[in-house]
Amino acid sequence: MNGRVFTLGLKEDANMSGSCIEKERQALLILKSHLDLFGSLDDWGSEEDKTDCCQWVGVHCNDDTGHVIRLDLHGRGLNGSVSLSLGDLTSLTHLDLSSNNITGNLPNTVFQLSNLFYLNVSDNSLNGSIPELTGCSSVSTLDLSSNNFTGDLPSSVAQLLYLDYLDVSHNSFSGSIPDFTRSPSLSILDLSSNCFTGDLPYNVGQLTHLYYLDISHNFVNGNIPDFTGCPSMSTLDLSHNNLSGHFPISVGHLLNISYLDVSSNNITGVLPSSVGQLLSLDYLDVSSNSLNGVISDLHFQNLTQLTYLDLSFNSFSLDQLSAIPSQLETIRLQSCTLGRIFPSWLKTQKSYRYLDISSAGISDNIPSWFWDQLPSGLRFLNISSNDIKGVLPDIVTDFDEHPGMDLSDNQFEGRVPRLPSKLAAINLSGNKLSGNLSFLCRIDKEISLIQLSNNVFTGSLPDCWSNFQKNLTILNLSDNNLYGKIPSSFGNLSHLEALYLRNNKFVGGLPMSLSNCKKLRFVDLGENNLSGMIPTWIGERLPELYVLVLRSNQFSGTVPRQVCWLYNLQLLDLSKNKFSGNIPSCVGNLTAMVITNPLGDNIANHHYSSYAVTVCGYNNAMYDVAGRKCNVNNFKCTSRYTVRRKLTTKSIHITYQSLDRTTACLEAITEGLFTDMALVAWKGKVHEFGRINLELLKSIDLSNNNFSGILPNNITSLVDLKSLNLSSNKLHGEVPIDIGQLKSLDFLDLSRNELSGSIPWSLSSVNSLGVLNLSNNNFSGKIPVGNGGKLQQFDSSSYSGNPLLYGPPLTQEGRVVPRPPVDGKEDDDEDEEESQVWKSYYMGMGVGFGVGFWGICSAIFLIRGCRHFLFASLSHVKDWIYVTTAVYLRKFKRGSHWLRQAWEISHTAQ
Repeated sequence: MNGRVFTLGLKEDANMSGSCIEKERQALLILKSHLDLFGSLDDWGSEEDKTDCCQWVGVHCNDDTGHVIRLDLHGRGLNGSVSLSLGDLTSLTHLDLSSNNITGNLPNTVFQLSNLFYLNVSDNSLNGSIPELTGCSSVSTLDLSSNNFTGDLPSSVAQLLYLDYLDVSHNSFSGSIPDFTRSPSLSILDLSSNCFTGDLPYNVGQLTHLYYLDISHNFVNGNIPDFTGCPSMSTLDLSHNNLSGHFPISVGHLLNISYLDVSSNNITGVLPSSVGQLLSLDYLDVSSNSLNGVISDLHFQNLTQLTYLDLSFNSFSLDQLSAIPSQLETIRLQSCTLGRIFPSWLKTQKSYRYLDISSAGISDNIPSWFWDQLPSGLRFLNISSNDIKGVLPDIVTDFDEHPGMDLSDNQFEGRVPRLPSKLAAINLSGNKLSGNLSFLCRIDKEISLIQLSNNVFTGSLPDCWSNFQKNLTILNLSDNNLYGKIPSSFGNLSHLEALYLRNNKFVGGLPMSLSNCKKLRFVDLGENNLSGMIPTWIGERLPELYVLVLRSNQFSGTVPRQVCWLYNLQLLDLSKNKFSGNIPSCVGNLTAMVITNPLGDNIANHHYSSYAVTVCGYNNAMYDVAGRKCNVNNFKCTSRYTVRRKLTTKSIHITYQSLDRTTACLEAITEGLFTDMALVAWKGKVHEFGRINLELLKSIDLSNNNFSGILPNNITSLVDLKSLNLSSNKLHGEVPIDIGQLKSLDFLDLSRNELSGSIPWSLSSVNSLGVLNLSNNNFSGKIPVGNGGKLQQFDSSSYSGNPLLYGPPLTQEGRVVPRPPVDGKEDDDEDEEESQVWKSYYMGMGVGFGVGFWGICSAIFLIRGCRHFLFASLSHVKDWIYVTTAVYLRKFKRGSHWLRQAWEISHTAQ
């Protein structure tokens, strides 16, 4: 709040007659040594011509006493910390250090300056807590905004008797909001964008001088107080908290209020018709609550000054509304019920710049008067997600700037007519539009989003993409009947971040010119007839790619190792192609699948220009997007609390360009937000991933190809991988023994390959595993039983087609072994199971021997013929043994006699 009612001149306006106090001069020099690191205060010094500190820039002294009474160093580019020496400036009444880069704590000595009535340290990087302000009870203006202060807001701040202006916004203050009833003069109170909790003090509505209150973007709860005790209230912003209860009927008594915002709370009930009595109301936002009921003409009866209306994301019904007396600039009615018929009250609205009637239940044709009277100052039009029918007419309005248009998810049909050449964004997806895309070539270079998916467009792509090289960020042509080759002029789209061509009939290879699109992050070319090899430049020239989908095409050859250079890659889908060769051994280098969210939480979001405008001013004056006069030198409006306007989309980027000494221009770009949506084969079905879940998904799908070789060992380093599908290939060898390192794995499909060996024991330790398919391979051995039977929790079909694999839940003796319950008792360990098997074996053998032995003995004893046969057989066997033994014994004796004679002859000869 640097534009307070004070006008603070520099030294040229200071007293020239007196000389400063030496002690104070030394204090200022110490302050300079702490703050002036880049020579911004060169005229502060000890030289002979600089001895009078009253002549220094930013220093103002009392004419009679010579004491420093005012120190104004705002916007001087100061760095460093604030010195304790400030406490020596005991006569200081005014201290402004705002809009610098000062760090550290604000010293306690500042809060002991008893004569201080103005303190502004906003827009710095100060931190720490604020002490009690018991020593400077005369403060009337206190601005601590846009720093990093923490802790509770001291209760003494709320007891400053003369406090008129308090701004502590955009810090990290916490705790409850203090009671300000002891500051009866308070007129401006801004506590926004902190961490305050607890109820909003009810007696804040009794501050009779309060006309500006902003507690937005905190965690305040409770009911909305009665503000009838604040007859001067002009701005009331309670948005983005946890307030509940009903909207107070007494709001109709705030006859001076011009800005009312209670959006993004938990307010219930109806919007009281007394709102229609607020004669000065210019801005009304009650969006994103749980309000309901009928909105009728009574709610707008006397709102002749209203320009901004936001009732979106409630359960309001506006089908009885016939007229709004004022000319609105912003109309936001998303998710309200406007009725089946297109709202006729819009016919009298001829000055709106932003219109959103999406998801409003309209199923009518759009009347011709709506298209004929589109305002030339239109910035954004959204009529999406209705059931609007008919053919789009030519839009002939000559817009002043470049608006965005969203006509998606309706029932529009036929060819696309002539569109305005000035467009920042166009979304026609989800309709029944047909014909070719030649109409795109009439749009000029400012367009940043083209979304035409889910229509029936035909023909080849036009070759005018070089027209859009300046700004085009998102191009979505998926789910149409487009054919032909991908134009090489796509390579001119140097700002392209997301490219969707899925589910068309494109042919040919990927043009090398696409390697010039170095900002590409999302590429989905799936379900076409594209062919050829994956070019190496995908890994070499597209370093920001986090999604690459080429599924269901005719690509062939090997996957180049350069794909492993895509360190941000989180989703790789090459399934249903004709790839062959080995899976690259460098697959473990896909770093994004090792760590969590390397690109942050907004990886799936793309910002695009939904509206672009250039505004010029003269003599250091211009107007902001709210139509308020601004200062060209510092881009800040002279009175912040008169420009409290809500931006219609996410944010605004401002580029400043000075043309000459009296003229300057601002190029304001209002940003929209596009969130990627990916179709992923997940657990046997194709699911749509987007918004929150896409940025968490880490998936590799190489299924239904001709990959061979072994599964790379370093694939187990992808510890944040959620889904791995390598099914229907020709992979062989064993699964890496440490595959259990993939602790985040939820889906694993290795089916229909030639993998062999045992299932690694570590796989049973993956607790997150929800779907497993190892069927139709050559696995052998026992299915590991560990981690409470984790692998036994899957159906037997997960292991079928592996003849040498056994153990639960596979069948034994024609019976399926029942799977253990998820939360049941753990199975016995493997040694106990083997002991039971051997016990059964020995018992069976004993029973068999007993039955056989006693069966033979019974036959011999009871049957005479058996006894004769047995004894005759035994006699025959006895005779055979005797004869055989006698023959062999006779031969042995003869051999021994011959050997003895030979030995005697040999001995005699010697």
